[in-house]
Amino acid sequence: MDPLYRARARAHVGDLPPELITQWAALALTRGYDSPTLRELAGAPDDPPTLRDLLTTALDELGAPRLNDHQALWVMAHTHARAVVDGLISPEEGAELLWHIARDLGYPDQLAFFVNEATDWEYAWELDHDESRRDIVEEAGTLLATITAETLDQEPDPARLPVYWHEVDELPTTE
Repeated sequence: MDPLYRARARAHVGDLPPELITQWAALALTRGYDSPTLRELAGAPDDPPTLRDLLTTALDELGAPRLNDHQALWVMAHTHARAVVDGLISPEEGAELLWHIARDLGYPDQLAFFVNEATDWEYAWELDHDESRRDIVEEAGTLLATITAETLDQEPDPARLPVYWHEVDELPTTE
């Protein structure tokens, strides 16, 4: 997955804290990315709204595609799966992160394994943790091959999206 997709997705879902934005910009410059706003961002003062605005402009200048919510979540799913496969995060941490993404995407079938594993890590005492870790790494590798540009355009099933209590106008009555 293109690093610009990841940066746009992290910014979109709020996973790129303001204190890391200037570091990200400096690293991007050292890796050959360049734009006027990216240079400005690398030396920008620590003002979160300004940093976010500069980041958005820099990503636009660099040609990073704009992502909607579900596209950003799929890119984050790819990012977390890659981190599991590369050993940057533990399999159980990756499964939990993917569980949360699955919830926000309406529990797509591609993420069902991670939901089950994360739930088992939370509640199944008899779980063979070593086997589960191996399975999570293997399934994360499989997931990497399934997340493509076409996947990013898959709309979530509205019937499977979570309903949060603050979004409910009326509570059902029991009559």
